[in-house]
This record gives sequence, C-alpha cells and structure tokens, in this order.
Amino acid sequence: MPDWSYRTVLRPLMLRLGPERSRRLAVATLTRLSRLPFGLAAIDFLGHMRPDARLRTQVGTVEMASPLVLGAMIDTAGQALPAFDRFGAGLIEVGPVAERGNGVRPDWRVDLQTGSVIPTVALTAGLDEVAENLGRISPHTAVCIRIAPSDPPTVRRIAERLHEYAAMFSVDRAGDIAEAAKFRPVLLRIPSDAERPEELAAAAMRDGAAGIWLQSGAQVRSMRAALPLGAVIVAGGVGEPEDVRRILEAGGDAAVIDAGLICSGPGLVKRCNEALLSTKPAPPGPEPLTLDAARRAWFWALLLGVAMFLGGLMAIIIASTRVVLPYDESLAGLTRAQMARLNPRLLLFMAHDRVSLAGAMLSLGILYAALAWSGIRRGLHWAHVAVIASATVGFLTFFLFLGFGYFDPFHAFVTAILTQFTLLCLVMAPSPPQLPAGDWREDAAWRRGQWGQLLFITLGAGLCSAGLVMSFIGITQVFVHTDLAFMRTTAAELHRSFEHLVPLVAHDRASLGGMLIANGVVIWLSAQWGFRRGARWLWIALAWAGNIAFASAVAVHFVVGYGAVLHLAPAILGWSLWNVALLLSKSWLEGGGGSSPPPRGK
Repeated sequence: MPDWSYRTVLRPLMLRLGPERSRRLAVATLTRLSRLPFGLAAIDFLGHMRPDARLRTQVGTVEMASPLVLGAMIDTAGQALPAFDRFGAGLIEVGPVAERGNGVRPDWRVDLQTGSVIPTVALTAGLDEVAENLGRISPHTAVCIRIAPSDPPTVRRIAERLHEYAAMFSVDRAGDIAEAAKFRPVLLRIPSDAERPEELAAAAMRDGAAGIWLQSGAQVRSMRAALPLGAVIVAGGVGEPEDVRRILEAGGDAAVIDAGLICSGPGLVKRCNEALLSTKPAPPGPEPLTLDAARRAWFWALLLGVAMFLGGLMAIIIASTRVVLPYDESLAGLTRAQMARLNPRLLLFMAHDRVSLAGAMLSLGILYAALAWSGIRRGLHWAHVAVIASATVGFLTFFLFLGFGYFDPFHAFVTAILTQFTLLCLVMAPSPPQLPAGDWREDAAWRRGQWGQLLFITLGAGLCSAGLVMSFIGITQVFVHTDLAFMRTTAAELHRSFEHLVPLVAHDRASLGGMLIANGVVIWLSAQWGFRRGARWLWIALAWAGNIAFASAVAVHFVVGYGAVLHLAPAILGWSLWNVALLLSKSWLEGGGGSSPPPRGK
C-alpha cells in the first residue's frame, strides 16, 4: 500500500473498517504476500524502498542500512517480517515478547491530527510464536526484540532462545537489563512521562545497558548531554521526515517509525531515507554531453528518445500528407490512387491511425529523453529501469506481425537499430547518483500530489490496457463497429477487396497498440517511482508528452471527420484526467508548498 493509494483511498477505508481489524488484515495480507513466489518482488516493485548505501550507519555494535527503526506496533509477533524487511528501515522491532502472548484485541485510539495511535491494552506476542516466525525467515534487516516485563528467569529464557535472531534487545524495566545483556546489547525503554529520566538512563548504563529507547524525540538533547560517550539513543514519535532530522541533530542515533506508518503512510520510511540522503555531501555534478558520455547508459537512452521523437515527426508529416509510402503500396499491391478509389475514406481512416501512432511516438521520445537527461544521467535507478522496461515491451510488440501476417521490413529495420540503443543503455555503466531533494513535510501540496500521482499511475495502467486491446484487435478482427461505420463498408467487403490491404491496416493498429503499451509502462513506472518534491523536469515532461499525444489523437479524428462519440470518449476522458493530474501534482513536483529549508550544514 504505497502512499499514493494509502493516503487517498485505503486509509479512510481501513479506519472505517476499524483499526484492529485493519491491522490484522494488513499483517495477514503482507504475510501471505511475502510467502508467494513473487510476493517480495511485488513489494519492491510497488515501493522501490531500499535505502541508499550512503545511509549506512553504526548504532552501537549494530550496522544498520539506515538510521530508521520500524516499530512493532503493527506486527508484534514478526509474522510479516519478510515484507517489512523491504520497507527500507535499518532495524525492525519485534515484540513485546512474553513467555505466553496475551492474545488481546485492543481498541485502538487513532488521532490523525497528532499522529498518535494508542491501544487500550498492549499486545504481547508469545515466545513460541515469535521463535517460529523468526526461525522460518532470514531477514536482511537487523532485528530488535522487545522483551516484556517479567521475572529474571523468564527474561533469561526469552533472551537465550531468541538471541540468535536479534541484533539487540529492549526492555521496559531496569531490573531486566542484566539477564538480557548476557546475550545481546540492551536498550532500556524510558516512557515520556517518567520522573527524572536522565537519572534512570544513567542508572541503566551502570547496570550494563548499551543505551536507551525514548518514546519521543523531545528528550534526546538532554539525554545526550547526560549519558556517556558511545551510549545509544533511539527515539520515536516520527510522523514526517522533519521529525527524524530533529532527533538526529539533537544527538539521537536512530529514529523509530511506528504510529507514523499508520497515520502518514507506508512510504514514510522511504521519504525519511531520501530526506536524510539529501543532507549528505553533494557528489560531482551530472556529466556533460561529450563523446566520453557514450560510455554511460544515459547517452544511449537519450539517443533512443531523440530517435523516437524524430521518427514521430516523420510519421506525423507522412500521415498528414500522402499517408502511405511507396513500400506500403508495394507490399499491399495497391497504389495510393487505387486505395482511394477502393474506398474514399480508407486513406482518411489510415491517416487517423498513423497520426495517433505518431503522437504516441512523440510522447515516448519526450519521456525517454527527459528520463535519460534528468534521471539516468543523475544516477536515478528507477529512471533506468523505467526506460528499459518500456522499450523492451515496446520492441517485443513488433512480433505481433505473426498475428496479422504482414512483415514490414522498414519497421523491422528501425526496431533493430533502436533495440541496439536499448541494449547499450542496459549494459553501459550507470552514472554516479546525485542527491535527491528533501521532502521534509507533509503539506497541502504533498497531499494534493498523492491524488495526482494516483491519477497518473491509473492513466499509465489504462494506456497499457488500451494498448493490449488495440493490439488484440489488430491481430484479430482489425476493425471495430465505429471504424466500419466511418468507412461505410463491411469487414467482409474490405477483406475481399485485396489480399494484403487488411493486413496493412492491421499492422498500423497493432503498432499503435504496442506504442500505447510502451507509453503506459513508462508513465506508470515514472509516476510510481519518480514523484518527488522538486522533480519539476518530470512534471514538464509529462505535460508535454501527454498533451502532444492526446492532442494528436483527438485532433485527427475531427480533421478526418471520424467523430463517433463512443470512439472518441476514452481519449477525451483520458486527456481531461491527464491535465487534472498535472494540476494536482504541479506544486509538489515543482518544489512548492512550504517544505523545510535545507538542513544546516548541507
């Protein structure tokens, strides 16, 4: 459940369902998903949440992929740990663990304004259940096990049985430190309402604790001043990336996300990681366009985009003038004049398909070039994947000719050339990653942007579906009812007219379908992975690419007189939604909306 689906649709539905029922549903869904053959890959696909290697940090004796801790509020027993392992945290908490779990169904109090989620009774997981869950998996992320308050022998038994799965323990009472510390480093949890918390923390360090675990970041600065050098301080209360920065700047070693995952969204960990990454020392700037750039993947992706755009310009010029080329006439066995005599509206019909195809090519060229120059050249992995995935799918649709029986040698030649660009983009070295813009606050621009992102992803998926339908029509029946009504003929009459005429039209339809699929893939992936505050270049690319494609497709229908409402409605609706999505996401992607200023010392 990424932010663009959770914050727009799913969070209101889940809160209406009830917090505890929603929690159990989420854990059960993630658990089942993680056990499916491609379930974990699906989580990676949706979120793209793995932290950057530059965020690796040392917290006490534990090396963490990032200074973020995922609290155990949702999954006390660690059932869905393989799924949460993909969320991008550096440490995942499990527990509280008792010898026997209480199995309660708490009534959660959720306050979205303050970002607090409080159960009436604390959930406690049983030792056997936790040991079974942890023994079945091998998470990449370090695990902290919270031990519920108990007598010393019980604490020892829990620590002894679970220490092989844990990087550290946390306890709620100072009296439990000594037993747990025999197996792993221990943090003492200090509640926010505790009296003389600095004295409690100092006493815990004397008892053998490695550090403390605070409920919020308000006390971090005073605790850091009171504790000896090397003491670990972990603090919770993270509701947005700005909270993580405050905790770390005050002297905390790691920040805990628990209630924030419910109130803010499952993408909070990723947003915090990227905001922290933006504070790292800036690497050298992107490479210039020189001959040396040919050794980089972005250069070939840029050539691919430029070639696609130039091909679209040529296609729109041809489709707007003579429509068919001499090699089309040769392969079809009909001259242009014969086609016009055969059916006065045939060339107009073919022009409408070919102008739509040209618009899709122009759109794809703009997107590939933008992703290459402003994405891949800046080391954005998601942009590289989006171009490769889209181009691969698009080129594979060339083989649709097996369905319509018309081998186009010019199409084959162009496909072979562009496929080489794609392969070079795949195998050439990626560029060094640049720093992202920090998205520190969840302001109104961010919230509107989630709706815009959802719309773009929906439109990308819709274009893929439309392309599949168009491709299927191209290799089967070729014409739909409104096509035949426009040409005032029947499919049988067109099939009788000449042996290769219908395969020629089918080639155009299937090619348009393939181009729509390629567009849908790159739009879908770019919207799903690339929406960030300050990504103005992506907004501009989407604005130009979408409006050119939709304008071409809609305008040509009116020019040729093919104005069937049923036929035009999807394109007009898609065009309208496209511009609504642009309006919703504009302020966020352009960097507006009151985000925090750059961190001090950047």
